[in-house]
Amino acid sequence: MLNISKLNTTIPIINNRVSKQNINGTQQSVVSVPSDLKSFNSENLKAYHPSFSALKPQQISTKQQINTIKAKLDKPSQEILSRLEKNGILADNSANDGSTVLDNLYKIATEPRIIGLNDGLILSEVLKALDNPYSITQKFGDIPENIAQEISKETGTEFPQQAYNVASSSCVVTSMEFNLADKKPAEFARFAQCLSGSTYSVEKNIKLSGIADGTAEALWKLREFNTNSTIKDWDNLTIKLQPDRNAIVRSRVQTSYKDPNERSCIDVLIQSALLNLGSQASYDALTDERGGKFNNDKTGLTDFEKNFVEEIVFEKPKISIVYQNLDETGKLVGYNCDPVETKQHILKSLELGENVIIGYTHLDENKQVDGGHEITIVGYETDANGNGVFICNDTDDNIDSAIKIAEKDLLPLIHHAGISKEALGENDVVVDRWRDILQQFKEMLQNEKEN
Repeated sequence: MLNISKLNTTIPIINNRVSKQNINGTQQSVVSVPSDLKSFNSENLKAYHPSFSALKPQQISTKQQINTIKAKLDKPSQEILSRLEKNGILADNSANDGSTVLDNLYKIATEPRIIGLNDGLILSEVLKALDNPYSITQKFGDIPENIAQEISKETGTEFPQQAYNVASSSCVVTSMEFNLADKKPAEFARFAQCLSGSTYSVEKNIKLSGIADGTAEALWKLREFNTNSTIKDWDNLTIKLQPDRNAIVRSRVQTSYKDPNERSCIDVLIQSALLNLGSQASYDALTDERGGKFNNDKTGLTDFEKNFVEEIVFEKPKISIVYQNLDETGKLVGYNCDPVETKQHILKSLELGENVIIGYTHLDENKQVDGGHEITIVGYETDANGNGVFICNDTDDNIDSAIKIAEKDLLPLIHHAGISKEALGENDVVVDRWRDILQQFKEMLQNEKEN
């Protein structure tokens, strides 16, 4: 488990325009009230006194918001902004708090960002992702040698130079980031806005029933994952998602030294926040390694960790179904679902408007698993010969568009997927084995420590 206790440095904020006074530790708005109220009639008085219901916050028109954002952008990004306005994306209000894409872009343009991050660049990267979600990548990017010493000094940790040049294992959460931009544009923009802003976190208001069928089971999951959550009432809670502190460093690097086909500064923050949530707050964005109690591997997320994060991000319960049957050596020995049934789960999900993140295995000639990867299925079609084809997004292929994979090639390789109950057939009997699986991992890790 990584020790990142030394990395809790203060996040400095720039351009912090304060228009409030601190009164007994409480933020209060400053209101100027004329000394001689008798000189004002009742209508004029409403403009000064906050207790009158006629007082309205200053309204910023859509045109003013767009012009403010546009002033921060280069010509290509301005063109994207105009395109998103025309196709209605700016008005999308799919965010958890009901805000629109435009609301969040305007906040990025007018509210302070973390030092080392550039509001104009953040806006450009968010617009690019919303215009083409397939451009989102998991490619980590290298840290130039000339700043390696500065990074070691800032983090208080000595890392070997090879640690700065890593191949990302963030395919799971990058697929979720893609789905946010593709299905919930306003929520994607809100993530970008909140994570790059003064709070360095994003809060989601969700229902306990969106995590599990029973309240006790939902609370158990939250506790097991060390989730930063606040219960509001019997079925509502607020969850705070936050990247690890080293994600700030990584994001700054990608602000100043990003190469083609590498992650943006926003990709770093979103992916780190999701990995931190799934790994029980043990992720380190400098090395792309995690600790936690449910994985004996230092990288990535397990299928049930992935399922938990997906439920939180998309506010909908899902069942993690393992389709392949592997023996104790990692050899494929059979399937837990018939391929036809697996296909039905995917097609029904697509019919419901849900992209499906799948984990598939790499098999050698002896059907031994020697690796795996996560991609997203976004569609299905038949080719000229009547053969089924899955339309997919791969965040690690350097291709900023969808790819096609033959059904006959992909179905046998699918190891797991998170499927909503609505997408399961009436005759499907799926048991949520969270407690059993987590207990097995605990026992396995304990045995490894003892041996």
